[in-house]
Amino acid sequence: MFTVALPLALAFIMLTLGMSLTPADFGFSLRRPHPLLAGVLCQVVLLPLVAFLLIRLFSLPGELGVGVLVLACCPGGITSNVMTRLARGDVALSISFTALASLITTITLPLILTVGGRALMGTALPAVSITGLGLKMFVMTTLPVLLGVLLRQRRQALTQRWERPCEQMANGLFVLILAITILSEWQTLVANLTSLGPVLLLLNLGMLAIGTAVAQILRLPASQVSAVAIESGFQNGTVGIAVGALLVGGSGPEMGLSAYSLPSGVYGVLMMITILPYLVWRRSIQAMADPSVIEG
Repeated sequence: MFTVALPLALAFIMLTLGMSLTPADFGFSLRRPHPLLAGVLCQVVLLPLVAFLLIRLFSLPGELGVGVLVLACCPGGITSNVMTRLARGDVALSISFTALASLITTITLPLILTVGGRALMGTALPAVSITGLGLKMFVMTTLPVLLGVLLRQRRQALTQRWERPCEQMANGLFVLILAITILSEWQTLVANLTSLGPVLLLLNLGMLAIGTAVAQILRLPASQVSAVAIESGFQNGTVGIAVGALLVGGSGPEMGLSAYSLPSGVYGVLMMITILPYLVWRRSIQAMADPSVIEG
């Protein structure tokens, strides 16, 4: 069940993201590369590096350590776009970066897992193929996004009518996947809470701080600082859960999900809690920078 349901749920979530995009959003990335490159630096380069250092620092056990690395290689998702809007951040930048990161992840995630996984496990990860995993990532994430963009172009009225219900359904699926993950791996979670919790909390708070600092050093506007920081500290937990299942070829319902997926599930809960004070802070910053902005 999980082997089929997880990839399908993820594909639907990414399709919903694509339905909110247009080709102009991708063109936005090319016209304004400066803030976009700041996000790429934080999420694609610094995030996996910080995750690896924390895994080593806290001596996280092999499979859980790889699970954290999987999470760190995942792009943001619909949730990061929503949170950017709630923070009164630059939503166009957030959407553009999410789309770009989804494309980059198809290449970077298999490569980082191949190298990092061997370093953490002492041996190659089971059934990890750069080509195979990259292709699966493309089918589960990038292809649905592109199909969503195409659907919006060809059936704009239909897409606009269904975009909101699909987004709500996608968020519901994300919550359901998190619940299934945590319940199915409850004993593993309890057994590793003291080691897993601090790593994930520091990773989340650290990347929010790093994203904020990098954007401020580059003198980006307040709205873009919020977008870069949230994209840096908000990963797509559904992708992490699905990739974790792929690492062991999926598992039967009686087995639940593997420990590779557990960090993504726990992180999905933690980041919803830690993001709240950050949203309040960034909304106040944006309000001072531009008092005319009252929506969201």
